[in-house]
Amino acid sequence: MTVVEEYFVEIIKLILSMTFTGSIISLFLFILKPTIKDKLPKSFQYYMWFSVVIALMLPVSKIIVVPISNNSSVLLESICDFTRWIADSISKKPINFVFTAQSVDERDIRQITYFPSTAIILFVFWQLGMVLVLGFNIICYVSYVRKLNIHNISANQQETALLNNLLGRKNTLKLYKNSIVKTPILIGFFHPAIILPDKKYEDMKLKNILMHEITHMKRYDIFVKWLLIFVGAIHWFNPLVYFVRQEMNKACELACDESVIKRFDISEMQQYGDTLIAVAADSIRKMPLSITMFENKRNLKERLDAIMKHKKHSKRTVIVASSFLVTIVCAILGFSTLQGIENGYSYADNYPLPQDQKHIKEIELKNILCNYDKKSIAEAYAFLSDSDGEITNAYITIICQGKTPDFEMQSGIKSLASEELELDVQNIYVDYVDFESFISNQTETDGLYVTSCHGNGIRKMSDSKGLLH
Repeated sequence: MTVVEEYFVEIIKLILSMTFTGSIISLFLFILKPTIKDKLPKSFQYYMWFSVVIALMLPVSKIIVVPISNNSSVLLESICDFTRWIADSISKKPINFVFTAQSVDERDIRQITYFPSTAIILFVFWQLGMVLVLGFNIICYVSYVRKLNIHNISANQQETALLNNLLGRKNTLKLYKNSIVKTPILIGFFHPAIILPDKKYEDMKLKNILMHEITHMKRYDIFVKWLLIFVGAIHWFNPLVYFVRQEMNKACELACDESVIKRFDISEMQQYGDTLIAVAADSIRKMPLSITMFENKRNLKERLDAIMKHKKHSKRTVIVASSFLVTIVCAILGFSTLQGIENGYSYADNYPLPQDQKHIKEIELKNILCNYDKKSIAEAYAFLSDSDGEITNAYITIICQGKTPDFEMQSGIKSLASEELELDVQNIYVDYVDFESFISNQTETDGLYVTSCHGNGIRKMSDSKGLLH
């Protein structure tokens, strides 16, 4: 397995571990939701979902990927086992080569056909899906903004004055009217703007609409929208992520309503509810990466109920609930950590294990030797022995294009390996094999897998000492 393939394997393991941890936390929150629905602030119920986003973005549990038996009939009893099985399969499956004999000018030539490893196939498949999902959302957003800009007209002086009065400062948020917009929206990441339908609103309804959109802006909900798009693109293969995104959008609106009405009296709450009904009465169309005052008519009843049942919650209740949530999330992450430790993975840092480091050294040494004299060296193989994590000896086999190299070149190869590995020359053992002998032995042996020179992947080879791999 080449260094590039090893990196691909690590990336896939990382993504699988993050999606597994995020899924476990999200399932816990979905189970918890009915219990806390009317007992905790809507803002708390919104921000608790950020624990899922963090788990999906940060490699807090990369070490849950552990090796399992090579037996293909192993029973996968849980999602965690399934994740481990995938990671183990992609990290161990070698690259296959097909050798086809052809006769050209009475000489036997072997044609090598390369098949990408499972790691490369899965990595490319995952990356292609991520690019498609992210690209689709960006293209839709850009085209929609361009369409809006064609029909945008500035709001009148009275409406702009009301917006500036609610903001407390001027020209920090633009206000437009648009004939193609059916419901008020907040759009724009660096330069946010409120866009209203091209119609006349009563003063109280307009005030409620502007307060709602201003609250979204102050809470950076546009940024959250983009963040969810990015997370959804990374984990496009996980259907649970789409439910999390939908739930967060709904929780965001409930939290925004709560923030707007927290100082309202009963009459003002009723007027705010009437505004929601009026906005919901307009036809609603999906708008890319924007925040509308009302996105889903099915949520109208829940939002109206939340407004009429609004009450202040004590700080003690919020603190207790926060402590409970943090404890559960830490327990889930801790469980993942223990799983990794029990299976021999280090979580102290992100550096490879000693065996991985040794294998990378072998690949690097092989590449250096191949580039030493490309005309004379067809391939190179290396095996490093170690003691207590330190390399002690190097066993190298050089496949020569022609005759065995002269003494000067042999000394240069040993010196190069000695310098690269920081070993004494006497601890480096080099054998030389001509290419024709190597090819003839290739079909007679079924030895160990080794990394081929010149990027030809993995070939089978055995040596009399049993040292190569």
